[in-house]
Amino acid sequence: MGFLRSSIQVRARYNRCQIHWKEHLELTRAMVLTAAQMAPRRRRAVVFGAGLLHDIPLAELSQMFESVILADIVHAWPCRLKALEFSNVKLHRMDVTGVVKDLPKMRRCASLPLPVSCPVDFVEDPFLDFTVSVNLLSQLPWVPGHFMSKARPDVEIAAMKSQLIFAHLDYLKRLPGHTALITDTLWRAVPVEGANPESGEEWDVLSGVGLPEPFRAWDWRIAPAPERSRDLDYVARVHAYPDWKKT
Repeated sequence: MGFLRSSIQVRARYNRCQIHWKEHLELTRAMVLTAAQMAPRRRRAVVFGAGLLHDIPLAELSQMFESVILADIVHAWPCRLKALEFSNVKLHRMDVTGVVKDLPKMRRCASLPLPVSCPVDFVEDPFLDFTVSVNLLSQLPWVPGHFMSKARPDVEIAAMKSQLIFAHLDYLKRLPGHTALITDTLWRAVPVEGANPESGEEWDVLSGVGLPEPFRAWDWRIAPAPERSRDLDYVARVHAYPDWKKT
């Protein structure tokens, strides 16, 4: 469905843009540690969206908690190799939405209703003391939406995307222990010097789902010119919520 390809593309973009990503990655790691320090106990930690670990302070989390679980639908080889350095870090292959396995049959059969996300992994875990969702939320509807785009009407796809976002936010409320959220919320296309100033635009990446005021926010220059466009810098606005249950 494209999850592995997406991971490879992120790694390639990081290699090209790491200077521009440096501040964002440092701020993300700092917010993860700020949130982790709020956990009432230090038994198990779960990281959603561990990806390639560029924005995860894995060594520090490994020292803070008895066990750390990196939960993701794809664990690329850089993540696998890094996890091997820590005896208490484990990989857990998981579709955090819980709907991906059902999408192929729903694409084949238009009469089937689109799936409703209601994840239950770790909800009954008595040892889970900390969970953080890192730069993942806006990505949850992307692959399912693209996969189903030619099989269902736009209005159904839009509703599914919003539901996936809402479900993840609710999931972080239902999980035991302390939870935190870091996510991009909107993107801006900013004209570079000399480009047409009217070529800029801004769009929501959370499928119309609004978030409360963040604990901290910053800009992530995610695709500086000419990464996606010769004339435009693409900048993501990132919100951090180190205590999601109190929002």
